[in-house]
Amino acid sequence: MEKTQILVIGRNEQILNTIERLINNNPKWHATACLTDDAAISACDRQRFDLVLIGGGVDEDSEANLRKAIAERHPGTPIIQHFGGGSGLLATEINMGLGGSTES
Repeated sequence: MEKTQILVIGRNEQILNTIERLINNNPKWHATACLTDDAAISACDRQRFDLVLIGGGVDEDSEANLRKAIAERHPGTPIIQHFGGGSGLLATEINMGLGGSTES
């Protein structure tokens, strides 16, 4: 079974590493974490993601540019904001973003 590929974009390395670890703890998911817009766009050039999570610290201009770049490369890929709040909320955000239930 292939894992759901999730791109996580954030600006705080410690928080980004924690989110990546939490996602990768789920055997159904695999996270790729990027600190910069360029790294995120480059990751999208290399592979297709099932979901993109945009985390804290990404300003409005960067978010708009990221949404545009990702949509151009992979139309229809869900892009959602991650607001924090622990692993339970993270799992809910991911499942909702994937169009599924709130169960992880």
